[in-house]
Amino acid sequence: MNLFINGKSFEVDIDAQETLLHVLRDRLGFMQDITECDSGECSGSCTVLINGKGNPACKVIVGTLNGDRIRTIEGIPEEHPVKKIWKEEGIETCPICKSGQIMKVISLLARMLNPAPIDIKEELNTPHCKCGENPKIIKAVNKASKYCYDS
Repeated sequence: MNLFINGKSFEVDIDAQETLLHVLRDRLGFMQDITECDSGECSGSCTVLINGKGNPACKVIVGTLNGDRIRTIEGIPEEHPVKKIWKEEGIETCPICKSGQIMKVISLLARMLNPAPIDIKEELNTPHCKCGENPKIIKAVNKASKYCYDS
């Protein structure tokens, strides 16, 4: 199967029923620090962008991907506005969900350039993570929303 990840094509021999998370992490070496629940019930730490939309990689079956563009946290450059602002604002979150937060915010801002605090909370909060309630994160998302960019 051919997967298009972070702007590069990867030919991988895989079971079409495998999750994207396992293929990315265990077969291709992406997202190596991300192991939380493997079932989508956590903070969304394994969120990737598929055609620009945030998806938990643990819930995506690779056989459903057909020419889709996949971006992992490794494919987001350090100078990307969201990554830069997370660093500038000193957003201190647990290291498990940080990359998922960044990917979710990029996805949110691609859909909505000026999200209200409730939109940010809905995007970031999960049953196991309430980072979307953090005023510093809401401020950082609002600051990032001032940039117009193609995620």
